[in-house]
Amino acid sequence: MKKVSFSDILADLSDAASARMRKKVPEWADVPGIEFPTRLATEQCSSSATARYKAALVSRICPDCRLLADLTGGLGVDSHAFSRVCGRVLYNEMDPELAAAAGRNFSRLGVSNISISNVEVTADTLPGLVAEGPDVIFLDPARRSGTGRKVFLLEDCSPDIAALRDGLLTAAPDILAKLSPMADIAMVCSRLGPSVREVHVLGADGECKELLVWMHRGWDGGCTLVAEGLCFTRQEEAAVQPRLLSAPAALSGVLFEPSATLLKAGCFNLLCEKLGLYKIGRFTHLYLAAAPDGKLESYGKSFSIKEILPFNNAGIKSLGKALGRCSVTARNLPVSSDTLAKKMGVTSGGDTHVFAFTADFSDAPSERLMAVTERI
Repeated sequence: MKKVSFSDILADLSDAASARMRKKVPEWADVPGIEFPTRLATEQCSSSATARYKAALVSRICPDCRLLADLTGGLGVDSHAFSRVCGRVLYNEMDPELAAAAGRNFSRLGVSNISISNVEVTADTLPGLVAEGPDVIFLDPARRSGTGRKVFLLEDCSPDIAALRDGLLTAAPDILAKLSPMADIAMVCSRLGPSVREVHVLGADGECKELLVWMHRGWDGGCTLVAEGLCFTRQEEAAVQPRLLSAPAALSGVLFEPSATLLKAGCFNLLCEKLGLYKIGRFTHLYLAAAPDGKLESYGKSFSIKEILPFNNAGIKSLGKALGRCSVTARNLPVSSDTLAKKMGVTSGGDTHVFAFTADFSDAPSERLMAVTERI
C-alpha cells in the first residue's frame, strides 16, 4: 500500500475545495491564485446565483447604495457581488486568516472598492465598525457551535442578530441577514420584531439553501414572504381555503409537487389561487392540474398520472411486485417515504414515481390513495 504523505492530504483537500468552488462560483475558480483557506469556508459560502440574488435585492432596497457593510464576510463571494451594485463595500471577517485571504482574492479578481476589516462583531465593537454610516448592513452569522455542530437558532449563531438588532437598525436603515434554511420563519419574525419587512426563501438543485431576512428601520407594515418569485403574507395564506377536487374520480391529469422553497415559505392554499391548481388534500401539499403547463416548471415538478390505486397492504405489495424499481413519496400518511419503499420492496430509480397520500374531496369522504406517475 502506498504511504500517503501530509502534503498529499493537503493536495486532496485543495483539489476538493477547488472542485466545490468550480461548481458554486465558477468565475472564481477560473482565476489563477484564488485561495480557499478552509473547507468550512467553501461549504458555507454563497453560490454565484444566490450572491447575485442578494445583490439584486440590495439594488431594490437601496438603488443608490453608497456604502454596504458586510460584517461577516467569510470567503467574500457576497461582498464581491455587492461591490458591483454599491459604491463601496466594507468587508469584515472575524477570522484573521480568512480576512487576509479574501483581501488577496479581491485583488486577483480586480476589485478595488472593497475595504478589509478584521474585528469581532459584538455590541461593543459594532458602533466603531459602522461609524461611516452604511446604507445597508449585511450579516451571515456562523452556524456552527464551538464543537462544530450545525445550529440554526438565532441565539446559537455568531453573532446573535436578535441581540444586536437595535444597534444594527440604529447604524443603518436597512439590514439584510442570511439565515439557515432550517430556521423557523415564524420564530425568526417573532424574535426580530416588526422591523422584518420581507423574508426570501432561496433554493437550488431542488433544495432550500438559505433564508434572507430584510429588516427596515421603523417598519411596522407586516412581513411579506417571497419564494420562486411569488409574494404573499401569512395572513393571506391563512385566509384562503384550499381548492379541492369533488370526488376521487377527478384524480387524473397532472400531479404537481411544489419546490422545497415554496413549501418552506408556507405557500400552500395560495398555490391553488396563484397557479390555478387543485389541492389533493387539506394537509397534503400535492396538487393537480388538468393538463401539462410549462409555467409550472418554475415552481416545482410535474408528473403525468397513469393510475390511481387504494392505499392498503394488498395494493402496496402488488404494486411493488409489478414495478420493482421506482421512486416513492409518502405525504400526510402515518408512514415515511423510505418505510413505504421498503414495504413495497422496490429499489430507487427508473421513470416511475409513486405518490401515496391522504386525499380530501368537497363532495366525498377522505381516502388514502396511491398515484402511479411519470415525470413530465
